[in-house]
Amino acid sequence: MHSTENKRKAIGIVGGMGPYAGLDLERKVFDSVNASSDQDFPDVMMISASRLIPDRSYYILHPDTENPCIGISYCVKKLADMGATHVAIPCNTAHSPIILNQVKRFIEVNGIQVTLMNIVEETFKWVKENIPAKKIVLYATQGTYYSKVYNTFFDSQKNEQGQSEYTIVEPEANDKELIWNAIYSRDYGIKAFSNPIQNQAIENFRVVTEKMYAQGYDTFIMGCTEIPLAMGRLRMPITKIDPAKIMAQALVKAVCPERLRIF
Repeated sequence: MHSTENKRKAIGIVGGMGPYAGLDLERKVFDSVNASSDQDFPDVMMISASRLIPDRSYYILHPDTENPCIGISYCVKKLADMGATHVAIPCNTAHSPIILNQVKRFIEVNGIQVTLMNIVEETFKWVKENIPAKKIVLYATQGTYYSKVYNTFFDSQKNEQGQSEYTIVEPEANDKELIWNAIYSRDYGIKAFSNPIQNQAIENFRVVTEKMYAQGYDTFIMGCTEIPLAMGRLRMPITKIDPAKIMAQALVKAVCPERLRIF
């Protein structure tokens, strides 16, 4: 990661994972800005090139295939060339070390002048500031669960007594299948039907969430940037943590902190 202190600060978004997740992050960036005119908004640029970036979960489960880091790195370079100084990847699974570490290496080797934001780290910062120590349920893709990217980072953050204050809880296997179908199903999944969202995708999240709530869990990380598109419509007495919203506010804070609006 290279210094961006002497450049005019601008936001870059590596979209396409999926396309509506990129749009959702961009919208949340604009929602996070206190602005009274068009000119008050920060410069934001997004590249949505899904064809260049293979499915992240598939790669994690089949590491002999093409690493999505190649397409992601290409987009990061293009965004930097366009003037972006702070780049976000609106895909939680892409933050798995097997992918993200290669993107970081590409930035370093090529001397690209950008700050690469980390959605998992920003989510933890927000949780620590806003949520008391507890067990938190993670909804995510198969690749995110398999890589343990959230589990590992949250477990690594210790308090003064050397203890982890937050424990990541995963649903049972059958319930994970409902989550994955809500994301990937070609009949009703969010990737196939981003607008409008299908009722069955929302219903899958309702079924799993009611089950977890009955077990005493009331705080959930929507650990796939497409999940809020459906789960955000649930009306339940729970705390829904949206990493994309957290990332949007972190981007605005990094680029124009005086205009940050918490929503």
